[in-house]
Amino acid sequence: MTSRIDPITLEVVRGSLVSTVHQMRATLMKTAYAPILYETRDFSCGLMTVGGELAAMSEDFSGHVFAMALGLNVSREKFGDDIQPGDVLAVNDPYTGGTHMNDVAFYSPVFVDGELLLFIAVRAHFADVGGATPGSFSGQDTEIYQEGMRIVPVKLIDRGKLNQGLWDVLFANMRLTEERQGDALAMLDTARVAEMSVVELCAKYGGGTIRDCIDVLLDSAEETMRRAVSQLPDGEYHYEHYMDNGGLTVEPLPIKLRLSIDGDVMTFDFTGTASAVHGPMNCGIPVTQGGVFVVVKSWLDPKTPVNGGTFRPMSFVVPEGSCLAATLPAAVGGCWDLYRQIQTSVVGAFSQVIPDDQGGENLGAANHCYVAGYDPVRNKPYILYEYPEGGSPATSDTDGILGTRFYDSGDLAGTYPAESTEQRQPLLIESLTAGTDAESAGYRRSGAGVVRRIRVLSDTSQLNVMTDRAIIPPWGASGATPGSTNSFTVIRDGHEIQPSSIPGKVKGFPLKVGDVVLMRATAGGGVGDPLDREPEMVLKDVAEGYVSSE
Repeated sequence: MTSRIDPITLEVVRGSLVSTVHQMRATLMKTAYAPILYETRDFSCGLMTVGGELAAMSEDFSGHVFAMALGLNVSREKFGDDIQPGDVLAVNDPYTGGTHMNDVAFYSPVFVDGELLLFIAVRAHFADVGGATPGSFSGQDTEIYQEGMRIVPVKLIDRGKLNQGLWDVLFANMRLTEERQGDALAMLDTARVAEMSVVELCAKYGGGTIRDCIDVLLDSAEETMRRAVSQLPDGEYHYEHYMDNGGLTVEPLPIKLRLSIDGDVMTFDFTGTASAVHGPMNCGIPVTQGGVFVVVKSWLDPKTPVNGGTFRPMSFVVPEGSCLAATLPAAVGGCWDLYRQIQTSVVGAFSQVIPDDQGGENLGAANHCYVAGYDPVRNKPYILYEYPEGGSPATSDTDGILGTRFYDSGDLAGTYPAESTEQRQPLLIESLTAGTDAESAGYRRSGAGVVRRIRVLSDTSQLNVMTDRAIIPPWGASGATPGSTNSFTVIRDGHEIQPSSIPGKVKGFPLKVGDVVLMRATAGGGVGDPLDREPEMVLKDVAEGYVSSE
């Protein structure tokens, strides 16, 4: 096949497919209604093969994209050969290719010369999909039905005709209905832009050539990853990790990983991991596999473009009914906290495989924080969804970074801009600062934690929080100290109060005018003995306020 495609054509096609995804992202940011999409970019786009492999992505949130690719085949199996031009499939079901239910995915088929060529995929975080609390999930939910509208694979548009009844039912059950409908329309426009781009590319080269190019690109990515895996020492490597808890009780939640390397194949076996919990700290298999993949790709092949071929050398054993392969009716709002803890487990195993390339634990949590209620001035409900980033982990060579996303999050922003937040909602953003002495000290330290203060100006508001690493701090590697922990509290009348008996897990805590929601986002882990750090680097940290003189 390679001999029939010259390398220049192959590279032009590859670049054109990635450019198409860039166009999708630009379209969605320009047309979305919700600030979570146009401000913090909590969405992802991609092109998928007919077989459900990722053909192209750009700087998207990897967890979204990988889950869309892994979930496409479930949607295809449901409809079989009944996939037609003009169809749009909708799904957010966490058990069949979704993440948590706020992440709604649309799949649009592209036909060229009567043949199905690929699928356009768009996944966007809806600020609300119904459920028990504004924003649709909290740290103390006990079942999926409390987390909003569950959309199993369904045709939202059938041969170009909107299913108006389905549309009406879905959006009638979501808060801020007009905003949700606007986001859905933006997703449909985004898919249409991509379709025009792909059809134009096929008109230039032919659908068969495009299909062959995609096959070659996937095969090349597979070959690159197999070559990287084959250079690792064969053997079995074990790592045992613990999350704070499942949400309703204080018992830690174990994640157990056995990594087997045999030639050019890696097997990730999670046998022994905790069973699904009666709380929100569960996820589906696509999230588990995506968490593994982002570390494997980042450590073994960080420079080449991402596509589904890179997945092929990896196999998985994920016990059904565990917290990493949840089944109905388990709540899954905490899937992104698990996503990061899965990454941590893989980093722990890889540190044994490649001991010269160390990394501290990542933030270990998604830091979901909702301040929501009724806005008496604007006369409508409001929802502020924050997920503040803390400090990224260190590596053997570099310090971590303050308050920015790192390798697992694409180009998502760390926090909302203060100006736009205050224009839309009865809130006052008082400050966003670096935490002092909030890093993981090491030869290479983590980024410092971030502190965010938001004052509430409405008496009908409430706080919902779901995060991890509020009890067990992220670990440092090779002698580094642990990082700081997450903390989400309320300052009322000058006193700091805990909104829940279980730190990091809050549901429906009532807020008053003048309350300040205080968010302290954790720092990841450092690497190496802090006493080996260069004195001039320590002095610089003190001068910049990251470390106190004491």
